[in-house]
Amino acid sequence: MIVFFEWLRRAAFWSLDALKGGQVRKHYLEIQSILDGPETEESRKRREKNLANMLKHAVETVPYYSEVVPKGPISLDGFPIVDKQTVRANFKGFQSKTFREEEGYMVTTSGSTGKPFKLLQDRGKRARNTADTVFFAGQAGYKLGSRLFYLRLWDKQYQKNKLLTLIQNMATYSVDDLTENNLARLVEELNSKKSSKSILAYTSALETLCNFIERNHGMPLDCKIDSIIAVAEALNPAILEQIKKCFGTEALSRYSNSENGILAQQRSNDPYGNFEVNWASYHIEIFDLIEDRPANEGETGRIIITDLFNYAMPLIRYDTGDVGTMEFDSKRNAKVFTKIDGRKMDMFTNTKGEYISSHIIHHILQFDGIDQFQFVEEENGEYIIKMKVLSQYDPTDEAKIRNRYEAYFGEDANIRIEYVDDIPLLPSGKRKLVVNNRRSTILQQAMEKANMQN
Repeated sequence: MIVFFEWLRRAAFWSLDALKGGQVRKHYLEIQSILDGPETEESRKRREKNLANMLKHAVETVPYYSEVVPKGPISLDGFPIVDKQTVRANFKGFQSKTFREEEGYMVTTSGSTGKPFKLLQDRGKRARNTADTVFFAGQAGYKLGSRLFYLRLWDKQYQKNKLLTLIQNMATYSVDDLTENNLARLVEELNSKKSSKSILAYTSALETLCNFIERNHGMPLDCKIDSIIAVAEALNPAILEQIKKCFGTEALSRYSNSENGILAQQRSNDPYGNFEVNWASYHIEIFDLIEDRPANEGETGRIIITDLFNYAMPLIRYDTGDVGTMEFDSKRNAKVFTKIDGRKMDMFTNTKGEYISSHIIHHILQFDGIDQFQFVEEENGEYIIKMKVLSQYDPTDEAKIRNRYEAYFGEDANIRIEYVDDIPLLPSGKRKLVVNNRRSTILQQAMEKANMQN
């Protein structure tokens, strides 16, 4: 009976789409076709056509691009790099004259790394995002219509009503309310349901859930999990192994943002943990960390994207604020992300001023008894490691931790360890593991200098 209802939900989803013109199905089939072979002649033609259509639309109907893009033949190279601040300062100028604001959908980012960012999306873009979600969830093992446990911050913008969650067969748990009682209810529901189940969650929420299971239950749980997708935060090897032990299922990391959608996702059974890039819906470039020029293949740089389907408010060569590395995968015959380092603002600099990946923070999990942690970079070579520790923590490890991170930050680094009762969640429901106060100070000084010059 449960399987029948799952089938019924799946059939209802595609039937409703068909009654609306079948836009999601059309997008889904194109995504499937392109990502099956991104570099085949047919896929390249489709991608180039989608890019050319968007560039032409932007120059002809979007005031900002009409002013800044050089006259003559239209090419991507003629478009400047833009970022959130550029869009905020020219919000009306980024809106296409062919779309009315009341006809679109306003999306707002969580504001995890600063002021929330708003963007207008049209119906075609929303349909494309739905198709992307269905495709990439399916790649991870999720079956449309089956039970989905979704752990995120369920605030007013995202909260679903009970009827909709019932129709979508979704169980929602807010990360700001993962109490012992709610975790116990979640585990009970995971164990009690006989249907297929999948989990979509913030990485920190998965860690909280796994810690609860380790304290209170045998491992793995006696339940069948089709897929586990971690979003919003990096999925480090220690948490990856912990999830595997608790659920007996491989977790995959998804790279996405609120203003665009799904940009990349890890593939199952990839020994290198590479991310399949969503070449069907985006054109993605890697630029130098400092200068506005393409980085060499294999170099870490800024992730710059061109959204191929948001005609209401085009984002072309948009600096996501994230940092990653892209290389050609001969087996996939396409470029993949070999590494996604997260926000550029979250990258460390050592005492020589050289950039260091924020992934080094996860080495602290090699020491037992550390429940939560946060790294803070201050000015003048000062670094703070905040830790919430458990009873099994060995205080003599403090010197070992300091020595470990001197190897990354510099032998002359001033590393201070602070013991805290809790690392609070951000308003977005995420837990910020890296705080770079030095970079924030530099940015503030640069903005003040620019204001004085103006």
